Amino acid sequence: MHTENHKNKASRIFDNLLIVTFVIGLFLPLVLTHNRKESATEKRKLAEFPQLKWEHQTMLKFPSQFESFFNDHFGLRDQLTQVYSLYSIILKNSSNPKVLIGLDDWLFYVNPSEGNSLEDYRRNDPFTPEELRSWKIGLEAKHKWLKQRGISYLFVVVPDKYSIYPEYMPEHIRQVGKQTRLDQLIEYMKDSEVTVLDLRPALLAAKQQGQLFYKTDTHWNDFGAAIAQHEIIRTIQKVYPNLIPNLSPINYSWQDFGLIEYKSGDIANMLNISYFLKEMVPELRKPLPRCDKQIVDKHPEDQMKATFFTDCRIDAPRALIFRDSFFIALQPYISQYFAKTVYVWEWPDIKLLEKYLQYNHPDIVIEARVERHLKFIK
Repeated sequence: MHTENHKNKASRIFDNLLIVTFVIGLFLPLVLTHNRKESATEKRKLAEFPQLKWEHQTMLKFPSQFESFFNDHFGLRDQLTQVYSLYSIILKNSSNPKVLIGLDDWLFYVNPSEGNSLEDYRRNDPFTPEELRSWKIGLEAKHKWLKQRGISYLFVVVPDKYSIYPEYMPEHIRQVGKQTRLDQLIEYMKDSEVTVLDLRPALLAAKQQGQLFYKTDTHWNDFGAAIAQHEIIRTIQKVYPNLIPNLSPINYSWQDFGLIEYKSGDIANMLNISYFLKEMVPELRKPLPRCDKQIVDKHPEDQMKATFFTDCRIDAPRALIFRDSFFIALQPYISQYFAKTVYVWEWPDIKLLEKYLQYNHPDIVIEARVERHLKFIK
């Protein structure tokens, strides 16, 4: 009898603990609801609390706006989404439609609205003949306009990660066509005066030395950028031999780099798992020459997109570079070859070229664009 009473008492205690736990789990997120403006894990702005106005349209929108606010701000959201994303990695099922989980925890950025890179990888979203003609007309117009002013022009295409590491793409992603958009553009421009530099051959040859791209980030790492800078300067000297006659492109090898821990990849942040996924990445052992840097135009939302120039050498040509995020790692390498380099985060047309010539009449204009952005013609 005593034993049975003891079991009943233990059962009641367990039931009460279960109820208390359920109640705490139900109300704790409400108690811990916050009003932060940004998510540290998701790297984005959170929905703001909707305005309260006695207006018909405002009242109609209030329920959905409040739901967005609550979904972004309820307590423990960051922790719960991290756990959910961790299970997504384990199950190889991405919790973010912009992210593809590949083999060996390689992550690929496949945002359809930013060039539809997944379908390009599959050779399933080619340029139309009209789009190819538009590309050629645009590139040749810039080349001709600059040439008339004694300025050289180089168009550089930075490959997406899947072009260098296709072996880590999921096995169920099949290639159904013959050419990517970059393949088409290179072939279409082969008889043009415009030099279109395809960095894929140089990077594919160098990947035997060591890793060139981050596993958890869409960008190349410092070693990948080092290989790219060598190919860019080598191409400039080949096409425009009088531009940088006295400087040999520095040929870095894997032995020039040491390994450090990296845990803030932009794709990992999209999945809220940068805390869990870490990798060892190359860092140049010997520091690059220091160049003076000055901001020309601040960007209202992102300081990384500010227009700036660097002063590095006296007896060297000047450059104007139109770039994207891949030039962040490339910039310290490239700047050392030029006296003054202006960096602009935009896609240029003739009007924009004319605007930026006022800052620094360059000897060469370099326009660099990541492969997936070839979809957008300008």
